[in-house]
Amino acid sequence: METLWVALLGAIQGATEFLPVSSSGHLAAGQLLIFRSGHSLAVAAQPLLLEIILHLATLLAVIAVYRRDVWAAILGFGRGIAAVPRGDFRATLNEDEGTNLAFAILVGSIPTGITGIVLKDSAMSISRSPFQLGLVFVGCGLLLLASRWWKGGEKRLSLRLALIIGLVQGFAVLPGMSRAGATIVIALALGLPREQSAKFSFLLSIPAIAGAALLELREDVVFGPEALPVFAVGGLAAFAVGLSALLLLIRLVKKGRMWLFAPYMFAVGGSLMLFL
Repeated sequence: METLWVALLGAIQGATEFLPVSSSGHLAAGQLLIFRSGHSLAVAAQPLLLEIILHLATLLAVIAVYRRDVWAAILGFGRGIAAVPRGDFRATLNEDEGTNLAFAILVGSIPTGITGIVLKDSAMSISRSPFQLGLVFVGCGLLLLASRWWKGGEKRLSLRLALIIGLVQGFAVLPGMSRAGATIVIALALGLPREQSAKFSFLLSIPAIAGAALLELREDVVFGPEALPVFAVGGLAAFAVGLSALLLLIRLVKKGRMWLFAPYMFAVGGSLMLFL
């Protein structure tokens, strides 16, 4: 039974990490429901270890889908660094897509990290309060609804736009606020094309997810070998479901239909505020 519950949490993480419905919010709600049902799980003893495994599983899903772009960014970063002593970094940034992508990810990750650290205590408080959690869900639903009118444009990704998107991503540390939803909608509002908005959102998630896992490792993580097989099942579920969810959302963004998730967010938020 425990394996089934952990696999369910893994599937929730995989789906909600990429669909614009908030993975942290659903995990918080899912754990509240499990604990209130009276079940005693390894999750209760080792919640941080499970979160790390699930985050890394979804990270692998992003890399699998955008592996060519990841490699291009890695090579582009090297070309950008090499251009600094030559004095033509700006020209390389403007002319080389890989370099532009690499430094956009770097610049966008800075405000994400700072904002995430500042809001960490608030995030933990919200995760324990069904009413506050529901309120953030509703706020995220309003943001998704706005994507019906913010359809994107033809702007090229710049470091300034990356900085703004990265700042917004930092607020997604709050349970109930979708990281993918917030960053994609803001990218569309700033005038980036739909496909570019989705791609940059998910590539920007790589250092964010990895950074979250590293921060969790600094906490008092309990490494219980007996729970690892169960948690591995959760990781496999998170990867498989996350891969499918990622591909689905990319298609929905291209069609301009992200706003369809708004009623679901309103329903979840309202249920949390009224019934938990």
